Order: sequence, then structure tokens, then C-alpha cells
Amino acid sequence: MKISLILTCFREAENIGGLISDILSQSKLPDEMVVVDAGSPDETVSVLKSFETKFAERGTKLSIHVALGASIAHGRNVAIGLASHEVIAVTDAGCRVDRNWLERITDPIFQGRADFVGGFFLPVTRNHFQSILATLTTAKNPGPSFMPSSRSVAFCRRVWQGAGGYPEWLPWGEDTYFNQRCLANGARYVVVDDAIVHWEVRRTWHQAVVQFRRYAFGDGLARRFSYSLALAPIVYTLVIAGLVFGHSMALALVPLLGASWVFRKRGIKAKDGLYAICLATSIQAARAYGYLGGLISSVGLKDVRK
Repeated sequence: MKISLILTCFREAENIGGLISDILSQSKLPDEMVVVDAGSPDETVSVLKSFETKFAERGTKLSIHVALGASIAHGRNVAIGLASHEVIAVTDAGCRVDRNWLERITDPIFQGRADFVGGFFLPVTRNHFQSILATLTTAKNPGPSFMPSSRSVAFCRRVWQGAGGYPEWLPWGEDTYFNQRCLANGARYVVVDDAIVHWEVRRTWHQAVVQFRRYAFGDGLARRFSYSLALAPIVYTLVIAGLVFGHSMALALVPLLGASWVFRKRGIKAKDGLYAICLATSIQAARAYGYLGGLISSVGLKDVRK
């Protein structure tokens, strides 16, 4: 079996070169790399084309395709459809990969132990805010229920086909839905915790809130039930109602929710406690109403989902 490595990109001219250099330095090179660009207005495609000769010298075919306006899910489906080989590895533009990433994430497939493999991913932080955000929202190691992001995953083509591909009707959280479809169809799943991809967490408060609202919207749209996400809109609505009717003590519930999240996490320094509680509270509120919005928007999608 041979390996096709695929990725999608959009406006990544400043970052894509680092990832491509990492791929060229892999301990095991892919047999081909298929990139789908969503129509970047910058020099992303030109940067990619500048690596064609280096890939050819190493015996790897680099294919670059433009799909104007493609979502991540659509771009991945296009790339996999264009790929030539049975084993598909996936990462994301904007990430960096360890030198042994591709070898480690595909080994379980070549060894016959799995046909769907999740690698791990570690956050990159460049400022104080990012450090707190990463501590709050990322795991230090994969737990027993760990589900991979498609920034670090590999699978057999038949698994992708059986899942119906990535869900193009889902704007966010498409990889979680895809994972669940693969497992529901009986894919043999293995986690490789030393197949590491590095990605930079959001740089600002606003970016983080928007990101988690979108993720929760995707969860609601896909009707992925979560007690915490389902109950949170009720709690926040009760708080708002309490304030409207003059019960100011209701406001105390909000920081308590954020504090419970912070206290469950290790690594938050005492001096950052209040800041972390405020950040956690704002993310929780964004997730709560994002999830509710996704559930409302899911009405009428019965015939779209497969």
C-alpha cells in the first residue's frame, strides 16, 4: 500500500512553507501529496508550486488544485477523490508536523492493526493569553475517549467511503462527525499519541470566543448531544431572566460556572485565576448559545444527513 497525504488551505502564504518543509523532511515520505486550495487571493498557490521540483526529486508527486470557495469538508473530499492510493493521511495548513509523524500515524494501518488512526496534537503559544487558553482548552495527552482532529489522522480509503466522506453540509465540527461515522461503521480505531502535529491556538479573546461558538454550533447542527452544552443555555437564560426581574444574585451563577472549569484544570497560576475564570465563562456562554443556535438550525436537515 502507498500513502496519499492530503490537505486543504486558504490564505496560508505566510505559513504553508513551514508545513511543506516539514513534510519533505519526514522519516517516511508520502507517495503523493494532494493539496486543494479554496481560491486564496494571496500567494499560497505560488508558494506551493515552488516546492514541486523538490517533491519530484524525492519521488513524491505534488498535485495542487483550486476549488473556489470550497469548505474544509468539500476540499478534503475533493483531495481524497483525486488521490491515487488506499492509505490517506490528513493534516491542516497552518500546522507543523514532527519528523516521524507520517510514519507513526500510518504504521498501525500497514501492520494490519487498524484502518482508522488518530494522532495527537499539541498547542503552540506565543503570548500570555494563548498560554491560558491552551491550558483551559487542550489536553496534555489523549484520554480513553479521545477523538482526533483531522489535522492529525490517517485512514483507509474504504473507511472514508463507508462514512460518506466528510459532511459538506456541516460548516464546523466536520471532523468530529466524520470520526463518529467511521466508528459507527466498524472502523478499527487506534490512537498513536506520539504522532504529533503542532498548531497555534487563537491569538485573541475574540478569536477564541468565535471559534468555540462555531464548534458548538456544529455540534448542535449535527445534533451531537452533550449534557453540558444542552444545560448551559438554560442556566444562562435563567441568569438573564433573574437579572431582568431584579434578582442580581443570579449573576453569581455565571462566574461559578467558569470557576468550576478553571479549578478542574491544572497549570493555571493563582495570579491568572480571575482572568482565566472570565475567559472560561465567556467561552462557556459562547458555546451555550452556539449549540442552541445549531440545534435550531438543524430543523429540516433530516434529508441532508446520511
